[in-house]
Amino acid sequence: MKTTYRIAIAELRSLFCSPVAWLILVIFAVQVGVAFGNAFDRQVQGQALGYTLWDVTASIFTGWMGIFPGFLRNLYLYIPLLTMGLMSREFSSGSIKLLYSSPITSTQIVLGKYLSMMFYGLIMLAIVTIYVVFYMFVLKDFDYPVAITGLIGIYLIMCLYSAVGLFVSCLTSYQVVAAIGTFAALTIL
Repeated sequence: MKTTYRIAIAELRSLFCSPVAWLILVIFAVQVGVAFGNAFDRQVQGQALGYTLWDVTASIFTGWMGIFPGFLRNLYLYIPLLTMGLMSREFSSGSIKLLYSSPITSTQIVLGKYLSMMFYGLIMLAIVTIYVVFYMFVLKDFDYPVAITGLIGIYLIMCLYSAVGLFVSCLTSYQVVAAIGTFAALTIL
């Protein structure tokens, strides 16, 4: 298990050495902030117009224009950019031969790379959790199960998209082909 963690840490280091991971985090944070602002603005306008708000937490987070659906619509665009180089970079550079010659199994390699993507997903989820915590303090009767279930669902979707991206990355040695293949697979799903 130590080997799997070492591979995951090495993959995270290489992921954050590239500007793609940082750019995706910044764009994701801006997108979540815009969705938060729009949801908050709709609630304030509704109260100003005198509308009866029956379930504020559900309408802010899971409504048609809520925070969670707002960025889930574009999440499938981010993951292919992150996962395109997981295994295809190893194949194209020839470093996969070095990994196979070391006392590391294929399962450890794949699990290590998947763990790194799961951790990156947790970082993305932390951005969303900031807004959920804000609403916990702002709303009078905050509905905790709705928010927690939504966060767990978002994380599981990120893990699913990462698994699909890792699988497609294992199929080819070209990063662009892996990104396009992951995008196509996620579009079909």
